[in-house]
Amino acid sequence: MNCVWEIVLKAQKSGYNLEELRFINSGSPSPYTESSFDFLNSDTIEESEIEVNPLYRFANELGEVFLPDVKGYEKAREIFLDVIMHYVAVWDLRSGGDKKELRAMYILKEIEEGRFLKSIRKTLFSLDFEKSKRIIFCLLDLCKCKDYITIFRKALRELYPKANLYIHSENLRKLTVFTGVDKTKEDMERIEMLKKLFLPISYETDVFWKYHFGIIGVDDSMKIGKTAMY
Repeated sequence: MNCVWEIVLKAQKSGYNLEELRFINSGSPSPYTESSFDFLNSDTIEESEIEVNPLYRFANELGEVFLPDVKGYEKAREIFLDVIMHYVAVWDLRSGGDKKELRAMYILKEIEEGRFLKSIRKTLFSLDFEKSKRIIFCLLDLCKCKDYITIFRKALRELYPKANLYIHSENLRKLTVFTGVDKTKEDMERIEMLKKLFLPISYETDVFWKYHFGIIGVDDSMKIGKTAMY
C-alpha cells in the first residue's frame, strides 16, 4: 500500500470504517510512500491507528508543520494531521484517481522541479496539462511492455490525432512519421521530445507534416498540390 486511499480501501476490507481510522505522523517515514507500514506489500490493516508520511505529497504545503525538527503544539498538530488525512482520503476516493494517475502526477511534479528529463521539460509543459499527463501515461506503459513502436505510435496520436507511423520493410529501425499539421518550431520540438522519450537512439525517422506522401492506389494521398515528395 502506498497512498492514503489504498489504506482506506484495505481498511474497509479488514472491517474498519474511515471514521474509525486515526492517522498519525510516522516516526520513520519513507520518502517514497505515503504509508509507513513495516511491510510495504502488507495487504491487511490490523490496527485503526495508521502511520503516514504527510510530506509525501504535501511537502510544500505542510513542511513547516510536520518536519521532524518542528516542536511544540504536539496535540494540535496530531489533530490537524488526522483531520487533513481524512479529508485527503475522501478527496482521493471521490476524484476517481488510480495508481497510474498518481504516478504520472508525481513524475510531472519531479520533471517540473528539474529532477530529471530536463532536456524535454520546457516542451512537455508547453502542452496543456491533460496532454502532458497522457504522454507520461505512455512513458509508464513503455516501462511495462518495452514495445517502443506501439507506444511511440500511441504517444504520437495523443498529440496528433491524424498521425500515421510507417515502418520500412527493408529496415525495421527506420520510421516514417506523418503528423497532419503544419511544420512549426513548436511541433518540431514536440516530435523530437517523443523520439527522445520513446525510441532507441538507433532508430531513424523521417517526418512529413501537413501533406502526406503519395501512395499508389490511395487516392486521398495523390491529390495535386496536397502531396509531399518522398
